Amino acid sequence: MASNRSRRVALASLFGVLILVTMGFLPAPTSDFLIVIEAFFLALSFLVVGKGGATYTGVVAGLLITAVKLSFFPLDLVFAIFFGVMVDATGLAFRAKSGSEAKTVRLVVAITISTGLVGFAAYYVTAVLTNIVPNQIGLDATVLIFGIASGAMGGFAAARVWNKYLKLRI
Repeated sequence: MASNRSRRVALASLFGVLILVTMGFLPAPTSDFLIVIEAFFLALSFLVVGKGGATYTGVVAGLLITAVKLSFFPLDLVFAIFFGVMVDATGLAFRAKSGSEAKTVRLVVAITISTGLVGFAAYYVTAVLTNIVPNQIGLDATVLIFGIASGAMGGFAAARVWNKYLKLRI
């Protein structure tokens, strides 16, 4: 049992590192266009680890990205953890996993809602409250719409990968 738990924690940590590698070195808003990667790994972490898996992955990713982008401390850390918490909360609320099976539509809805809420909160804090990023309506709308669509794609991809390849192995 302990080795199974260790494997799950190691996978969640690996997902956090993969989020860093794909998004951590790119400036905003370019990194915001790759939110599909973060949504995919958080959803997969929710499925692999279970309760708290996406939150743990969000903590790891947030700490690592904060180490790379010190100028955005504590925002990257807070929003990465918030994203993980939202994925766990909406995944549980929508019962996106039943036994070992991922319910594709429910997971897509959960991740889409999580991405939309976190994206809106991040936009509001960084563009409206603090003016860290420029407040340009065209760019803002593009990032928000693309972010929500990316959440849906990430949730769908995670459900497919889990149901087709991973649920029997993990």
